[in-house]
Amino acid sequence: PTSHHNTMTMMTNQAAAKPMTSKRVVFQVAAALALSAYCLLHYAWLTESPPEQKWTDSASLIRGRSLSAVDLPPRCFIPREYRLSKQPTSPTYLASFHGGGGGKVISNLAQALTGIAATNQVNYARRRIDHSVLFETHYPLEGAIKVEGDDANFRGAILLLRNPVDSILSFFNAFYARKYHYLIDFRAPAEDWIRYRDSAQFAAQVKLYEKFVIYWMNKHKKNREDLLLITYEGLTGGRGAIFTKQIANYLDKSEGIKVIDPDSVPCIWEKFVRDQWYPNNGHASTATSFQERAEDRPLTQDQLFAVSRMLQSLDERFGRDKQFSTIMNSYMNSLYDYSDSVIS
Repeated sequence: PTSHHNTMTMMTNQAAAKPMTSKRVVFQVAAALALSAYCLLHYAWLTESPPEQKWTDSASLIRGRSLSAVDLPPRCFIPREYRLSKQPTSPTYLASFHGGGGGKVISNLAQALTGIAATNQVNYARRRIDHSVLFETHYPLEGAIKVEGDDANFRGAILLLRNPVDSILSFFNAFYARKYHYLIDFRAPAEDWIRYRDSAQFAAQVKLYEKFVIYWMNKHKKNREDLLLITYEGLTGGRGAIFTKQIANYLDKSEGIKVIDPDSVPCIWEKFVRDQWYPNNGHASTATSFQERAEDRPLTQDQLFAVSRMLQSLDERFGRDKQFSTIMNSYMNSLYDYSDSVIS
């Protein structure tokens, strides 16, 4: 009888436990559903763009990440993203001296102006180039991908020029950063610059600069209209929006490439160049960068003479091109200012 009583008690307890278990399961399911709904709503709130903010974050575009919405002036429209064109294009060479720093600036501008991605030596592939807006190159410098033989597929070239002294200073900082695994915008110590300057490297870079310019000027000697000359100093200076318009007009004549509303061009320069170079006051009067000349970057009289002689040689070779000659002479004149302050 005792055993029978215990069995009956156990069955009663199990029967009573079933409703409790069912209620617990229902509560847990309901809680899980509520949590999922909250997460979905929270995600939608985070990712939703306000109706009045339809523009894109230029900093995100520079980094090549997903674009988010920011408030830009009503006259300014920047494509939300850039990707390879679905249709074949007639891309443009973007030729810049290695370490000059301006190639990436123009590449970012071109992508913002067209919404089409650029290609370079990192993401290079034949199937990508003819669906891109630009192909960045340092050819014929060592290590650059050979570009000869592809001219039929290209609109032409944008040749980015920079004062050779500043170009070499910039290249040295990049060289030092790679050697010691620093970020690319690291300013190398003065004593390392002196050692580099006094080795054969400086003279070698001067010769490479001349070789680079000669190649691209000769390449388009017979079809000068297909070569657009842009200076780093002009692009990052107070009249940079004018040079950005020149880039836009040039690209707009390329097959398969359409440039955005011309009214947005100045704003794109402001966001991608001026605000990057002059974040404090937003005023661009003279070109600046972390590689800007300073007293800890002296050159000898012989080195300045070598640079001047190289520039004069280029001017004599291509002096009939008035724009090119003006640029070379401005660089030669700047050497006098340099020699007054930092010669050692």
